[in-house]
Amino acid sequence: MSHTVLDSVALGYQPVWNRARQLAAVRLRVHVTHAEAVDAEHLLRVLGIDWPAAAPVLIVSCDSTDLLQQALQCPAVRNTWLEVPGAWFEVPDLLAQLSQARRAGHVLLRQVDLADVRGELITPLDARSLLRLSPEDALEALRRSRPGAPLEAGWLMPGQICAGVADRHLAALCLDDAGAWGLLGWPEEDVLHAHRHQPLACSESVIQQILQAMSDECSLDQLERLIRQDPVLVFRLLALVNSAAFGLRREIQSLRHAIMLLGFDSLGRWLSEQLAGADSDPELHPVRYAMVMRSRLAQHLLESGSEDDLRAEVYTTALLAELDRLLHQPLGTLINKLPLSERLFDAVLRGTGPYHPLLDVARVQGDPDILRQLPAVCERHEMSLEHANRSLLRMLASSRDHARPVASA
Repeated sequence: MSHTVLDSVALGYQPVWNRARQLAAVRLRVHVTHAEAVDAEHLLRVLGIDWPAAAPVLIVSCDSTDLLQQALQCPAVRNTWLEVPGAWFEVPDLLAQLSQARRAGHVLLRQVDLADVRGELITPLDARSLLRLSPEDALEALRRSRPGAPLEAGWLMPGQICAGVADRHLAALCLDDAGAWGLLGWPEEDVLHAHRHQPLACSESVIQQILQAMSDECSLDQLERLIRQDPVLVFRLLALVNSAAFGLRREIQSLRHAIMLLGFDSLGRWLSEQLAGADSDPELHPVRYAMVMRSRLAQHLLESGSEDDLRAEVYTTALLAELDRLLHQPLGTLINKLPLSERLFDAVLRGTGPYHPLLDVARVQGDPDILRQLPAVCERHEMSLEHANRSLLRMLASSRDHARPVASA
């Protein structure tokens, strides 16, 4: 059996967040499953076709040194960086190859341990670095950042990307104080732990964005897209229209139906009421938007040509699947408050039904630690690896981080 490039690799992703806590880049992990069918030129050409300039920066991270060396000799792809092991910059022959690739237009990202380059003032070939922080690095930085113990100047060269940050204070230290370009991943569990004493409210920035769009007479499609940026807002809106106060004879299962039922005027008033108690912590935005990305991936994993209502239901299913992390209640308790379809209940609570494969594949592609399992997971769900990879690329290429605060007058 012959293989194409996209059914010979397993693709996964990790978001990179910038100082504004917005999506700045995506690290695309490339795990080769059939080396004989993969050539870098074809792979980069596939990426270049679907990667618009307005999309986040794509960082290509190959687990095959042969594939990476091929990629360095290929024409550069716009808005795309190549991740390179730090050791390659120390070998003369490899350094010469990297220098040639840089002259050809490639943007290089040097992956290296922070401990190995601490105090460095200039990087080889002026390459940006992906710095892996060890637990010891993290503890030392946090200790030195305490009041009365100023942070050592130059512990982190500005403009780099930090990885291995599991503490929200360290994240702020890297981005705000040390001038890091971005953070690979986000300390989600630590951020949510800081909010453990009460359920999360709706996002202030998302509500502001919606109200601004409504004042600009946005379309129903645009309004629905904006509301879907906040899982808590989606949950509250569905709960509202299905509450006893509305006294409806039929249950409302879709977000679009809920918006149409309320109407723009009533929705605007309700959103203004939510704004008073909304959450303004910017550290929560990467948590919410990561959930949005997983939901969009599950939606893209549907076969092309699927009806809009089906796509919307899959999105809602994936978005609500992690609601317990935000509202601090058992997921079953939360989901049973809404009159949702049996398909959603099966996928979210039982791990069965037609939507479960979509959520399962999206889960694996979003976790680099288990990416090697993707071929087996796809086979178990009778989904081709090529379809999973193409779906991921479509989702990433169309990712736009909309949840930005509206500027005050």
